[in-house]
Amino acid sequence: MTSSIECKNFLRSLILLKSLINIGVENLILCPGSRSAPLALAAGELYRREEINLFNSIDERSAGFHALGISSASGKNVIVISTSGTAVANLLPSSVEADRSYKNIIYLTADRPSRLKDCGANQTVNQEDFLLSTCRLILSTNLDGLHKTSDKDIENLINLITNENIYNPGPIHLNVPIEKPLMITMQNKRKILDIFDKTYINSKINKFKNKLFKEKKSIWEKILKEINFETTGLIIVGPYRGSQNDLTEFNNSLKVIQQITGWPVFSDPVSGVDPSLRGIVENWELLIRNIKISDFDQLLRLGPMPASNILEEFLQNFTGPHFLIKENDSRNLDPLKKAIEYESGLNKFVSNLLEKDPSINVSSKSLIPIALRLIEDGEKIKTLLKNEVLRYDQITELSLAKLVPEIWPKDLPIMISASSPIRDWLTYSGKEVLSRRCFSFRGASGIDGTLSIALGIARVINPLLLVTGELSFLHDINGFLNQEAINLNLKILLIDNNGGNIFSRLYKNQLNQTDLENLFLMKREISWDKLAGTHDIPYRNILSLNKLKEAFEWSLSIQKSVIIKVDINNEYELKQRENIYRYIFHDQ
Repeated sequence: MTSSIECKNFLRSLILLKSLINIGVENLILCPGSRSAPLALAAGELYRREEINLFNSIDERSAGFHALGISSASGKNVIVISTSGTAVANLLPSSVEADRSYKNIIYLTADRPSRLKDCGANQTVNQEDFLLSTCRLILSTNLDGLHKTSDKDIENLINLITNENIYNPGPIHLNVPIEKPLMITMQNKRKILDIFDKTYINSKINKFKNKLFKEKKSIWEKILKEINFETTGLIIVGPYRGSQNDLTEFNNSLKVIQQITGWPVFSDPVSGVDPSLRGIVENWELLIRNIKISDFDQLLRLGPMPASNILEEFLQNFTGPHFLIKENDSRNLDPLKKAIEYESGLNKFVSNLLEKDPSINVSSKSLIPIALRLIEDGEKIKTLLKNEVLRYDQITELSLAKLVPEIWPKDLPIMISASSPIRDWLTYSGKEVLSRRCFSFRGASGIDGTLSIALGIARVINPLLLVTGELSFLHDINGFLNQEAINLNLKILLIDNNGGNIFSRLYKNQLNQTDLENLFLMKREISWDKLAGTHDIPYRNILSLNKLKEAFEWSLSIQKSVIIKVDINNEYELKQRENIYRYIFHDQ
């Protein structure tokens, strides 16, 4: 009985998934398919036993992004199971973002066995290469079929995945060739479950080996030689890419660095920085043009570059020592190619520093003069912004970036979509944005998967506010096809900016209005109330800023997904931006 292919397929699927559960996987997203049947049956059995959370998704592309959201919010690995062929190709966009965002996802893809490769067999392609450019590991069970995969093979695969997850987080592709028959009879299923429970459940699949991370001592020694905390410096904190479980320690270490140096801090909205940290400069992007490069002797960057072109220009012209601390990220993250990159994380950096030099005084050093000046200038700009963007009851992307962090409850998370929203929030929001968990995904600066990611986050922490433009939203409308999406308590602030306001700002002076609309804005006439009604989602359209708080309160009274649409007057907004820039850069 146990020698039949159908029995071995099911048993090996159980062992594989149970092994992944044993290394911390809690959530699995299942996409439709036939070749993946043994994996689906095993997932269903483990879900029935309450060993894993299981959700289904019709669209593999959306499923991948949904998994990314769950992984980001939970800090844990997520499995996506798909069938073979083009289904695997649909996983690439989410794999790109998971790679850049350093989030753990395991793509478990069913495939045909080797005998059906390169012979014109139906739905058989060389899918092993589809995710090659983005995944940390490309792995496979036995090429002749899952039924020929041994216990030792699975153990080795799990060891590889475990080590990579810990020391180099990111997506992993595990391709699973499966020979027919794919389904299993009820009688044989009961027998295999009995074997699984007696032989495997408590013994063979519980122990895995971890390798030790080796720090690059040469890099550490070079940093010690060049860094000087007694001089004038600047701390720039980009998007936090470490584990959410380590964020508290990250902030404690950042506090120590700030206390030792007294340096000012420029923080990204999704940096995870504690808003009570001393030295934070608000609205710093609007100050950079008035800062002399010579004001600083050295730079300390934490994580990837914030979404600021003006900051990048500033750093490009800086010639002093430049240090970049990454959260266990072995890739190069310095597009300027000027920084000494330390990949072992801020906590390890501070620990090594204090161990190496016990004489370092960790009591609070007074803020250096440039820090005091920048903080004061930031406060002036904050007052200016409040007066300018909230002067009238006109909704603009600037006013939303300023007001939303102030009126959305401080204990509730926010996700800011790519393109205009994250840029505007970086420039115009204050410390209020740091008072809660804040997410954004700018790994490759795409608008893919915005809704699906937000719904994935909302599975873990909710109510969640998603701030997004209408193009990003429409691009991923299939996100609502994920299981239970409507009931995930996601509040969507939908910014209708006529097809992408960012293009109006970029190309308004170079193109006539017809070309601008046809080639870049791609405005679509959508009956938003009908679209919301199709998915049974409560909908409200507000036309003034003073109605926004009331709309938020209304949305929070409903325990399901909600859409709040706001309309942007692009012409008014451009004038508002010009007024702010004119005051800051010409009148001061």
